[in-house]
Amino acid sequence: MIVITLVFAGMAWYEWHYLKQRNRRTRTFWIVGCFLAAAFLYMSAVFCIKDFASPNKLIEFALSPVLKNIRY
Repeated sequence: MIVITLVFAGMAWYEWHYLKQRNRRTRTFWIVGCFLAAAFLYMSAVFCIKDFASPNKLIEFALSPVLKNIRY
């Protein structure tokens, strides 16, 4: 969990400086911050709750007809 937090802190720091250098609007900071927060919360939930919904099952379900056609 500490590694996940450090990775997201590094990404937030990098994004903050990137947006500051390019003089982006406050709205852009909020959008990027909210996406980072949502990704962090989802990653934390997946890490802490082992039975939490994973996007892998959704991707497999959505692409299973295509994969069946490709294999045969």
